[in-house]
Order: sequence, then C-alpha cells, then structure tokens
Amino acid sequence: MMDESSLDVAAAPETEVDLEREDDKSSATEGPDSPDISASSSPVPMMLPSSPTSDFPPPRYSVKFTDNVTKDGDAIKYTINVRKLHETGDILTFVREYEDLQFLDHQLNAHNRQAGIIFPSLPIKPATDPAGAESRSKKQLGSNNRSIIGDSSQWGKDCRMLEKYLEMVVSHPILGKDQHLSSFLENSDPPPRPAKLKKGWLSGVKDRWDARNYSAKDCDDWFAKERDWATTYNAHIKDASEKFNNVVNARLRLVQQMGHLAGALNITVAGNEGANGVYNKLNTGFSGCVDTAKAGIENEASSGETTMGSYLDLYSRCLEQENAMLLRRTCLMVEHENACKAVEKARPNREEAAKTIRDDAEKEFQECSEVAKSEIKAFHQRRLSEFRQSMLYYVEGQIKCSRENYSTLANCLNKIKDFPLPQVKES
Repeated sequence: MMDESSLDVAAAPETEVDLEREDDKSSATEGPDSPDISASSSPVPMMLPSSPTSDFPPPRYSVKFTDNVTKDGDAIKYTINVRKLHETGDILTFVREYEDLQFLDHQLNAHNRQAGIIFPSLPIKPATDPAGAESRSKKQLGSNNRSIIGDSSQWGKDCRMLEKYLEMVVSHPILGKDQHLSSFLENSDPPPRPAKLKKGWLSGVKDRWDARNYSAKDCDDWFAKERDWATTYNAHIKDASEKFNNVVNARLRLVQQMGHLAGALNITVAGNEGANGVYNKLNTGFSGCVDTAKAGIENEASSGETTMGSYLDLYSRCLEQENAMLLRRTCLMVEHENACKAVEKARPNREEAAKTIRDDAEKEFQECSEVAKSEIKAFHQRRLSEFRQSMLYYVEGQIKCSRENYSTLANCLNKIKDFPLPQVKES
C-alpha cells in the first residue's frame, strides 16, 4: 500500500495535465467525450481507501448485493454486504427493502441543495403484486400470452440495478460523504422512515413553473452546447433502450414457443412397436435438440440484457438527471438576469437591497456552474468508460453464446443424422 506522500507525488502530473486541458469545450463537440487524463478517469484513486478526515475521495464503502432475496407479502428484502474501505474490520451484512433505498434517495436530494449535482438515478420500484407481475409478463412475452414470469426471475436484475445505484452514490465526491449514507450503510437496522413518501402538490406546480425556463438562451456557450446535446442524446438513448428491450423480449417469446414445441414433440403415439415406436423415438430426439437450441437462445438474451441492456437502461435514467440539473442551473441563470434588471429599475432607496439580492443570485449561479461543469465532465468520463466496457462484455458474451450454440447444434444435427431408420423391404 502506498503512503500519502507517494500518492501526492503520483497525483501531481495528473493535476497538471487537467489544468492544461481545461478548455471551453462541450461534450457536444469534443470536450468530456474525448479521451482525457484526469484523476477521475484513472481507476487508481477510486480504489484507494479513504476516511472522513483524509483527503482521499470516495468511495469509502464497498457495497455488494447478495443472491439472498426474500419476499414478505408485498415487501422484497435484499441482503447487502458492506465493507468500510477506510478502516479494517469485518464485512457488515444487513437487510434492506426498496423503501429504505427510496428514503435514502429522498434524504440525499433534500439535504444536498447544491443545484449543480447530478444525482444518481434510483431504479423504479419492482412490481410485487400479481397485477404487476402479469403486466410485466405481457410486456415481455406478448399481450396474448397467459404465462406469468415469476418474481425470482427479476430479482437478479433488480439487485444489479440497485447495487449500481449505491455504487454511484458512494463514489460521488459529495454524496459519498453524506451522513445519511453513512447511517444507512453502517447500521444493521435501517434508519426510521415514513410509511410512504408523498410529494406535495406545490412540488408539481414548481416543476411546471421551472419548465418554462427550459428554452431560455444560455449565457455560456459551453453549457448551451451541453443542453442541446443532452436533450438530443436523451431521446436517442431512450429509443435505443426500448428497441433493444424489444429484441430481448422477442427472443424470450421465441424461447417460450420452442418450449411448447419441445413439449408437444414428447407426446407419444400409442404403442412403442413398429412405426409408432420409431416415430416416438425420433420425436423425442428432435425434442431434445429443440430444448438445446432453446437454452442457447435464452443464454443469448440473458447475456445481452445483463450487459448492453443494463447500460442503456441506466444511462437513459442518468440523462434525465443531467437534464434536471441543467434545468436547475438555467433557473438560477434566469433569476440572476432578473435580479440584474431589478437593480437597473430600482429606486434609490431600494437600490442597496436589490444589489444584495443580485450579488447573492450571482454567487449561487457561479457556484452552481462550477460544480455543474465538474459533474458533467466526470459524468461523461464514466459514461464512455462504462459504454466501452458494456460493449466489450456484450460482444464477448454474444460470441461465446454463438460458438456454444454452433457446437451444440452441430451435435444435434449429427445425432439426427445417425438416427437408425428401419429399412423398408420392397414387396
């Protein structure tokens, strides 16, 4: 393990390069999207242990969801392993429900009022009632299908998404040091939470009021380009995610139909002697081949869903959070512009108060812009890095499945070719 003095020396060149490359660029051109050398782009600092009193950035915790998932009524309980990286100790294991994570997300948003933060996106609550399971099954298998996909088949996907959410929270330079996160991860019992979180009607009014500023012209070209890019890319990645899910669902429907076909082929004709016996044996062999092909297609769908499908779903939600942050900054910009106009129109006896309001608005807007720029750059570096990784895993998984399918189908073909057929004698 390196000591702090050696870490400072190693980190110095990276900081130097970062300052030299601090250009006024946007991800719409070649800013955060271009390869860069920075502290956040290197995996080394993120792997170093940190403590609340040290200068090391988060993560301060390692979080892992286990396969031990249980259901109690409508509540799904996840078992989580947490290890502190800034001190030695045993792994803490505890149980949390989705509502606990939802309340944590609410606390992080409520107690971190810096408008420039891109908050990690919490996945939607998994369906727990029969109606939700039926709706999910119809979406995946078709509206005319009567089969129901069990909850346990979705738990693995839910665990991956929730684990990714906590991973992004603990790795965040601001949220990773939040006291509510520490309380959530360091105590065996979940923090007290209300029975149900409800948004007041005023929050909806405020959202609609702020949305009026969405088309306001930005005073900074960098942010103007970023806003245009985020709006366009958000629509594209949502469309890509939806179409990719349609491909996965089509494969799942094919898998189910092949299962029905394999089952139908196992229905025997009366008698195992003579032509009927040969017919039954041939159908049984062909049914095994169909089952083998079904398993291969199912593996392809599962591999695609856990790699590229997870990435598209995650960043379609993350782009919504970036757009929400950019809208908050735009609202602060409009407030600052209005405050400047108010100073020009203020009467002499109210000019000092108007200037104070203008200075406060300017300070808040500048602080938000500084945080937002660093957040956006870190966001794009992580987005591109995870895209490369997801694409690599997706291609490798599909190639592996295709090779296995080719091998098994070749064996099935040889098996059918070698099936002994009775010789028919000419009369």
